[in-house]
Amino acid sequence: METLGVWLRQTREAQERTLEEVEEAIRIRPRFLAALEAGNFASLPGGEVQARGFLRLYARHLGLSPDQVLARYDVEIRGALSSPPTETAPSSPARSTTTPPPVSSPRSPSPFPPQPPPRRITLTTVVLSSFAVLVLAAAIVAAIYFIRNGNGGETTVATSAPAAVGVAPTTLGVTAPLTAEADLPPVAPTFPVNPQGGVTLALESTEHVWVRVTTDGVKAFEGMLAPWQAASWSGQEAVVVETGNGAGVLVAVNNQPQGTMCGRAEVCTRAWGPNGEIIIQ
Repeated sequence: METLGVWLRQTREAQERTLEEVEEAIRIRPRFLAALEAGNFASLPGGEVQARGFLRLYARHLGLSPDQVLARYDVEIRGALSSPPTETAPSSPARSTTTPPPVSSPRSPSPFPPQPPPRRITLTTVVLSSFAVLVLAAAIVAAIYFIRNGNGGETTVATSAPAAVGVAPTTLGVTAPLTAEADLPPVAPTFPVNPQGGVTLALESTEHVWVRVTTDGVKAFEGMLAPWQAASWSGQEAVVVETGNGAGVLVAVNNQPQGTMCGRAEVCTRAWGPNGEIIIQ
C-alpha cells in the first residue's frame, strides 16, 4: 500500500493540478503541501495540530475523505513512534527490516472524531432566553419591594412594645434587613450589549490554527489563520466558532476580551449571541 503522501500526490497529479493551483484554492504554501506529499510532517512549524488541519483541508480539496486521510496519518505516525530500531540477523532476508507494521483499513475510525455540526440557534430560542432574563429581573425587584414593606411593619411593633414583655430590642433583628438592603449591589449587565443589536465576534490567532466560523447557521469561514492574524464576523442570532487548538485563538465579543477558546491542542466549539455566551449541548 502506498504511503499517505504518495496517495495525496498521485490524486493531485491525476487531477492535473500543480501545487501553486492548490495554494490558490486553500491558502497553504507549496512548501507545506510538498512536505505533506513527502510524508515529512515533522517539518511543519505547528506540529501535529497544524499537520491534521492541513491534511483535512487538502483532502477536501482533492475530493478525498478527511476521516480516511487522518486515519492513514494516525497509522503512519503510530507506526513510526512505536517501532524500535532492530538489528538484522545475518540469516534474515534483507527486506525484513523494511517491512512496515500491519496497517489497518483506511476506514478505521479516527481517535479524534469530527465535531458534529453546530446546532442552529433559532430566533425563538433567543426570544425565550430574553423573556427568562426579564422574569428574573422582575422577581428581584419584587423581592426588594417586599423586604422594604416588611421592615416598616417590624420597626413599628418594636417601638410600641411595652417593657414588660421582656424582649430586648436587639433580639427582634429589625436592623438586619435594613443592612442587607443597604449592602445589596445594583443589578448590572455582565455582557456588553451591542447598541445596533446582534453580536460581533473578533478572533486573533497566536499561532497557525484551523478555525470554522458559522453566523446565524451559515458557514462564514473555514481555514487556517496565520500567527497574529485577526478577523471579525457579525450575526443577529449567534456566532459559533470551532477550532482544533483552543489555546492559539484569542476571542473578543462586542469589543470585550473573552480570553482563549480552550486548552492547547484541544478541539472545542463555543457560541455567542446578543445576550452572552450560548451553551452548546
